[in-house]
Amino acid sequence: MGAAPRTAAPTGSMIVRVRGSAGRHLPRALRWVHWGTLVVGVCLLAWPLFVSAESAFAQWSGERQLAQAVSQETIVTRAPQVPPNATRLSRGSVLGKFEVPRLNLSYVVLEGTDNRTLDKSIGHVEGTGMIGAAGNIGIAGHRNTHFRKLEWIRRGDEIVLSSTSGSFRYRVEWIRLFQPADVEVLDAAHGPALTLVTCFPFEYVGSAPLRFIVRALPEEETRARLRPEPSSGKERSSE
Repeated sequence: MGAAPRTAAPTGSMIVRVRGSAGRHLPRALRWVHWGTLVVGVCLLAWPLFVSAESAFAQWSGERQLAQAVSQETIVTRAPQVPPNATRLSRGSVLGKFEVPRLNLSYVVLEGTDNRTLDKSIGHVEGTGMIGAAGNIGIAGHRNTHFRKLEWIRRGDEIVLSSTSGSFRYRVEWIRLFQPADVEVLDAAHGPALTLVTCFPFEYVGSAPLRFIVRALPEEETRARLRPEPSSGKERSSE
């Protein structure tokens, strides 16, 4: 009886046989790589959704807190008598609301500029002027989220800051680029003013090399209502 005919391998194909322990463990390793890649992909897709949801909740919660504070009239009567450095505001606390009507830009202002705070909304630069005071108010935001539209701001645009002490209107005076170390743009001596800070270029991938600075000055009616900043006896420290 003749030997069974061998099945010829398809032309152009290559058969690789792995012998020994490596052959036994390879399928398991490939499965781990497959599932690991799948988990990483899901996380990369879920993170932007989480940040967007967290930001939306921060806006809703912040506006609700501001509305409640205004209705109770608890902050307005005491704020002018308390020096800004006497009681340190907790990071992430709601200070007010920021709006650029022409750009349809509207966010609550939180205290602090750490990444967790700026993931939720725009943040007040610690040590700079407070809303309603005649200082240099510093507000920062991420260029690829909340301050994305800031790329299209222009001279003369109106900016409105609101808090429990009222609404304050500013007009954009100039827009310039600075080095990250040029923190003098936030000095109190430039006040009364509003200074917006974000990274530049807006489309840059990674850590952007420059800072996009917007300087706005108060309108006459607002300037007359701004209360003077209490002197703390200390200069703002450079970061």
